[in-house]
Amino acid sequence: MSHINVVSGGFSWNMHKLLVANLENIKKNNKNDWDFKMLYSGDGMTRTGKTTIATQCAQILDPTFAKNWKERMIFDGRKLKETAYKIGKNKCLVYDEAREGLDSKKQMEKYTKTLLDFFSQCGNLNQMIHIVLPEYFELPKTIAITQSIFLINCYARNGFDRGYFDFFNRKDKKYLYIKGTKFLDYMSQRPSFKGTFNNYMPFDREEYETLKNISLRKAKEKEDYAAIKEMVETHKIRMKILIKMLQDNYKVSIETIAEYLAISRQGIYKEYLKKSREVEV
Repeated sequence: MSHINVVSGGFSWNMHKLLVANLENIKKNNKNDWDFKMLYSGDGMTRTGKTTIATQCAQILDPTFAKNWKERMIFDGRKLKETAYKIGKNKCLVYDEAREGLDSKKQMEKYTKTLLDFFSQCGNLNQMIHIVLPEYFELPKTIAITQSIFLINCYARNGFDRGYFDFFNRKDKKYLYIKGTKFLDYMSQRPSFKGTFNNYMPFDREEYETLKNISLRKAKEKEDYAAIKEMVETHKIRMKILIKMLQDNYKVSIETIAEYLAISRQGIYKEYLKKSREVEV
């Protein structure tokens, strides 16, 4: 039989026995001054169950996880370090980035920088970190190959039938990354083993979705604000270049420029040239 009943922290559910065996091995070695990073991807898609299986694995490794899930589920990378030091050694965290699709290069760079900074500073805590990924192949090699212990890729059969996963151990995920990166191909390497999982979460799913949606909204608001701020700063730089060019190359006076822009002379200096009261009258 491929599945066995597991009990952890007062919670009970069925889980693939080979997956349980791998988790028990990690749990055993975690006590020997090791820390572990586990990756969970969704075959390049959303809603494939990667968070569900990540929480099951976290509960196996850390019986205190479910009862403290609101603290241990991290939706914003800025809280990773703070939470890690707060909860102490040999505990599990699930980093489930609130933005399901990090579809820009800039966002993905920020995501990986958060992880690398966290790894470099928190390894001494010997924690077991479960990273729910937007896309495995977009990770840098140091995370995808070197620092992580395994990858679980969740997928849906026939497009809609959830509950399937491929498990890649350290060696197999290395070859998956090397072979599959060019075409984002999760079938380019044979997994260490295949399996199925159920939709059990060791805490209230509806409450989890609510908290994640709140975090998603806050993250979106922050991104929108950052984008507007960046746009304003870019505008100011361009205006400064234009004003200086009109002054130096075409001898257009500040007064004339101010008149065309419908802004005061002092406003030109304050907003674009940063001299305000230092200018000659």
